[in-house]
Amino acid sequence: MSASRAFPAHPTEHSQPSSSGRGWDGSVITQFTNCRLLRHGNLMWGDLWINTNTGLIIEYPGIPAARIIDLGGCILAPGFIDCQLNGAFGFNFSTIMDDMSEYAGLLDTVNAKLVQTGVTSYLPTLTSQQNEVYHKAIPFLAPKPHRTLGSSSLGAHLEGPFLNSDKCGVHDVSVLRVAESFHDIESVYNIDKIPAGCIKMVTLAPEVVLPGSQIIEKLKHAGIVVSLGHTKASYDVALKAVRSGASMVTHLFNAMPPIGHREAELTISNIIIPVPGTPLPYFGIIADGIHTHPSAVVLAHSVHPNGLILVTDAMHVLGLPDGTFPWRNGTQSQSSITKTGWRVTKTNVAKNGEKKEVLAGSAVTLLECVNNFIGCIDRHDLSATMTRQQWISNLIAMALRAVTETPADMLGLGHKIGYLEAGRNADLVILQDVATPSGGVGLTLKSVWKHGAMVHTS
Repeated sequence: MSASRAFPAHPTEHSQPSSSGRGWDGSVITQFTNCRLLRHGNLMWGDLWINTNTGLIIEYPGIPAARIIDLGGCILAPGFIDCQLNGAFGFNFSTIMDDMSEYAGLLDTVNAKLVQTGVTSYLPTLTSQQNEVYHKAIPFLAPKPHRTLGSSSLGAHLEGPFLNSDKCGVHDVSVLRVAESFHDIESVYNIDKIPAGCIKMVTLAPEVVLPGSQIIEKLKHAGIVVSLGHTKASYDVALKAVRSGASMVTHLFNAMPPIGHREAELTISNIIIPVPGTPLPYFGIIADGIHTHPSAVVLAHSVHPNGLILVTDAMHVLGLPDGTFPWRNGTQSQSSITKTGWRVTKTNVAKNGEKKEVLAGSAVTLLECVNNFIGCIDRHDLSATMTRQQWISNLIAMALRAVTETPADMLGLGHKIGYLEAGRNADLVILQDVATPSGGVGLTLKSVWKHGAMVHTS
């Protein structure tokens, strides 16, 4: 936050004469000026140029831009990336219908609304389901080869059914599986019959994968990120999985044992602690104030700041009013979940008739997670070696990095999205930093750009 621009003005725009600001091919160049750019985990003053014809970020073109947009000190960051989204605005991605052309239309509606929250790319997530759901839904979740003005799927995130039944949360136990060979993975997901790229990430519990099956290695070889989650894995089992190629942990601290402090008690939650000779996995954090206490967020970030990725784990009730809504959950076609603010729960009934409320994802947006993360870290002020102004600037950059650069790196897509560098997609968010009633800082969304076109403004 700049001392001279603590509360940025509204962006303003002016145009150059029509003969200027065009490339040799007639492309229109837009320049963003007077802004703070998120670059490699830091906020820095600078300008950014985009080619609106190609939809890409470009280097300084050497000629005046056709459009110059003065952002009045606002923050310019890459569009947000959500790596775990189960649905939104009334559509559950794990839903299939007799006429699957309806699925495509509902997905387009979600994409058009989701981009208005600042999420320009995401992994549509399918929970533990019967094989038919995967076979029918996954092809619709492939990245589209052409430019779109809504949020873009980067490929499916398959959270199940290879999970530990003791840590499955609200997942339907009856559809959970053990993977004895890669053939089990292929048959459940129909991998050999779908185009490459349809599946981007798979969450599995390493202890339900048969040792020696090389399933993790084969998934990685196929370009699929392996994430560890819904697991009771010991530290040693998790460590072996990481050394085999697993590079992510799904919603750290949730649906897994807590961190242990004695050798016999070490768990998968210890896996984010550096070990010589072993790559550190990335990890997702649901910063909704419900799934993860602020102190746990601070702990995880302090231990492995470069690996933290903010995710929503949002359900189809995101964007809907509070209430109880139907939810397809494996074989439980008549199941339902209840939304109360950001909290989403399902009522489980034990064999003895006892009812218990269980968390069932969230109803939080990624920008709300960003602001919650800022609040978590700021309440444990670590700015002893810097001014308050410097601390706030670093804090905002930390939070934005966790929804842009870091998830892009984890997915191996940093050459396309997540960075404000030449050649990347011009998927952008413009944000204003404002003081909160508690004396902290928060971010509000001013506008969203997709492939060089403004698709939302507030």
